[in-house]
Amino acid sequence: MKKRLASGIMAALMLCGCGSVKNGSVKDSSSSASEVLSSVEELSSAGEVSSAVKADESSQAREVYVRPDMPAHLTQQLDILDRAGDRFYLLTNSRYPVYSNTEVSYFPTGESFYEALLDELAQAEETIFLEYFIVRDGEMLGGILDILTEKIADGVDVRLLCDGFQQNDAFCEEMKGYGIDCRLYREPDHVSINERDHRKLAVIDGKTAFMGGVNLADEYINVDSPYGRWKDAAILMRGDAVRSCTELFFEQWDSGAELENSAEYIGRAEPADAEGYVMPYGESPYDGVDAAREIYLEIMDSAEDYLYITAPYLNIDDEVEDAICSAAERGVEVIVIVPGVPDKLYMELIARTHYERLVDSGVKLYRFTPGFIHSKLFVSDDRVATVGSVNLNSRSFYCDFECGAVLTNVPCIADIKADILDTLAECELITEEKIIPLTPGEEVRAAMMANLNGMM
Repeated sequence: MKKRLASGIMAALMLCGCGSVKNGSVKDSSSSASEVLSSVEELSSAGEVSSAVKADESSQAREVYVRPDMPAHLTQQLDILDRAGDRFYLLTNSRYPVYSNTEVSYFPTGESFYEALLDELAQAEETIFLEYFIVRDGEMLGGILDILTEKIADGVDVRLLCDGFQQNDAFCEEMKGYGIDCRLYREPDHVSINERDHRKLAVIDGKTAFMGGVNLADEYINVDSPYGRWKDAAILMRGDAVRSCTELFFEQWDSGAELENSAEYIGRAEPADAEGYVMPYGESPYDGVDAAREIYLEIMDSAEDYLYITAPYLNIDDEVEDAICSAAERGVEVIVIVPGVPDKLYMELIARTHYERLVDSGVKLYRFTPGFIHSKLFVSDDRVATVGSVNLNSRSFYCDFECGAVLTNVPCIADIKADILDTLAECELITEEKIIPLTPGEEVRAAMMANLNGMM
């Protein structure tokens, strides 16, 4: 916990002008990192961290750290953090700003996301940036291509970035035939099954962005149903937070070489009249920061009333398992929904190794009986939620590029909660009596697969 508190206070202090980040390290501008970390050791709660940060803010005359490439509007970052509350002091870091003035809409299915995506693509005037793990020929891609070809004819700049192992060079050339600037992301230094681009991100005109679990293939909209009914989710953002979504896209486009040229696209976001605070974030195997894992842990550790999770893949380490169980043991209503029909049998085998302890701790564990639930959702206490591409497994935490958005006090949090509760009507509660023990052979296979991060 102290490690996460240290990360939080360091992040807040950097936003306040007490430090900067260069090449992944902290450079002190007013007090040493050791002094800051020493002060954290003396603090015993998140509230004390927040108070210490605010006291430091006052002594700093509320100066805000601004990166040289950071838009001018982020000079208001400190004020946003003040209004967003203690939780964002712990969840944010200097790389991923927290934004107000961002409207968020929630889509509880791949079908509703697809309809909204087509509508937004049809309204594009200047740019369409798409970054997806899976892009596969079929009805879904065909509908998107119909609009993209029209937009390209109108002069819209259309770029598509997709994972270089899920898609191949022939696919990329096919997309270029439509006039799309298509690139494959492949780990630059060596051939590896890790370092995959697992993100699902669309940014339109720099003003609208989609994130979630939905890829561009027919099973995501239930045209094809290899695993029963596919349940997924996504969000649409309009407003200031789209700036970070554009930056995330350019981090991957040509491996970030063009990031310095992305300012004109980032600056196109327009503030929306909306409640709450939004923090889009990215996960990278190269930056030495486990952003997604820390965000998930902080939400679990901070839950007071309820914690609802949907998890297609449950390959969790001891600390994450402890956090889920501890929440239930301290009286939080913890609901975790897993697939009824797995898309990978070995992942179900790994997930089953956690069932007994979760249920014994009081976690309400449900199986989505109609098929495969692929949405990656956390929602807690009507105050905070996160939606994105990040699974509850080691691959998402350590091996791949991911993206998501943390929401606090955003109206659509109520929609996320309602969707999860509605989904329970199609779920089976996994009680102690329904847990089928793994055979010795299954235990060995599960242990082996859980440790093979490259296969997750």
